[in-house]
Amino acid sequence: MSKLAERITDLPLKDDLNEAAGEALQVAGGDPMVAIKVLILGQRSLHEAYADRISAGCVRRSLRHTTI
Repeated sequence: MSKLAERITDLPLKDDLNEAAGEALQVAGGDPMVAIKVLILGQRSLHEAYADRISAGCVRRSLRHTTI
């Protein structure tokens, strides 16, 4: 993960999504495309890190019991 992705994904969790988005934009130098790309890279990195630890069966069972 890039240093910018680490800086954005290490921001404290906020209940206020507008405030969290503002902080991510600030860290990305005000460029929304950079902020979005970095968040996508951070999410991909987390997915890869957990992919080996979570079995496919566990994920399938969880999805069956999830309601939207």
